[in-house]
Amino acid sequence: MGFFAGCLILYVVGGPRVMGGDIPAWQAVLPVLVLCTATVFRSALPLAALAVGTLTVTVELIAGGGMGPVLVYTDLLYAAALYGAPWLCRVLQIGTVAATLAATVALVLIGDRSEGVTTGIIIAVLLISPVWTAVVIRNHKERADAERERAAQIDRLAELDRKTVLQTERTRMARELHDLVANHLSAIAIHSSAVLSLTEAQREKDGAAEEDPVLRALSVIRENSVQGLAEMRRMVVLLRSERGVSDDWDRPQLNALGALVDQARPAADAAGLTLHTELPEKFPEVSSVIEVTAYRIVQEALTNVLKHAAAGRVRIHCEAGAEQLTLSVDSPLARPDGRPRQRPMEQLTAGAGAGLTGMSERAALVGGSFDAGPDRTAPGRWRVRAVLPLTQNP
Repeated sequence: MGFFAGCLILYVVGGPRVMGGDIPAWQAVLPVLVLCTATVFRSALPLAALAVGTLTVTVELIAGGGMGPVLVYTDLLYAAALYGAPWLCRVLQIGTVAATLAATVALVLIGDRSEGVTTGIIIAVLLISPVWTAVVIRNHKERADAERERAAQIDRLAELDRKTVLQTERTRMARELHDLVANHLSAIAIHSSAVLSLTEAQREKDGAAEEDPVLRALSVIRENSVQGLAEMRRMVVLLRSERGVSDDWDRPQLNALGALVDQARPAADAAGLTLHTELPEKFPEVSSVIEVTAYRIVQEALTNVLKHAAAGRVRIHCEAGAEQLTLSVDSPLARPDGRPRQRPMEQLTAGAGAGLTGMSERAALVGGSFDAGPDRTAPGRWRVRAVLPLTQNP
């Protein structure tokens, strides 16, 4: 539309002579209209648009046309060199130079030399400059595209290296877990099972009716070691897998919090602790990430209670709202300064705060909050509290 309007203004201001001599208006406007129509398809069909433009300009020049169609034709040359196939761009580079030289030589030989050279310069500006301008822009775009592709390839290689390093590290961790921790858990389970079997046989032989508290504690040790060994083996498989957690992975669930507390009761009774639970009758439907996070926080909090808390009442509270899940575990402190006491045997396995750090990191990963410390509302007690969101799927 811009080219067509410009040619019409040129025709109105300059008269028929500017457009090509004393010719009818339709004859001056029609070629411009054809060429402007061809410019619509210059990027999608550059070769076809150039062919139509070349034919139209040739006929118009033979018929004594003016500069209007030639100006539109320069845009078709530029578009063909920029958007056309590489071979078309090379043909235009050579063809426009050859056509300009041929026309200049012909004009010099036929007419006045100075006028022929001047006309040749005008032809070069109209034919060569659009093509070579497009070549410069085309080369720049090709270099930019090549650099982008190179950068994308470097990113892909870096990602591949990162995945390789990550998988190597996961495999190493799986090997260490299997060779060290899993073997120790397996030895605990085997020896505790052997002791229980021998003791059970001896009790049947002696006709003892009451269960020994030591044997009950040993049974809990065996049960926990077997369960820990099973979870450790699933973790080893998970670390060695490239797909990550599968849908059929036996993940902890909120409904199992009651069973988790019941499992800790024998050890709590031996330490003089009374576990009191306040759990919903029915938990809401939440994402698997929230379920695992809540379960592990309560599990670690109970472990810390058994290791550090003084004798007394332990309260495990869980409240499920519409938007968040609130978990809290509070227990009696063993020292008046607010620091939990460590029993002699547990000094060897103290985690130096790693459990609290892990719980805080788990809550932060799902967009929740976590705090642990002396309960200001109840002096002499230690409270662990986590708030997990339910309205988003992390």
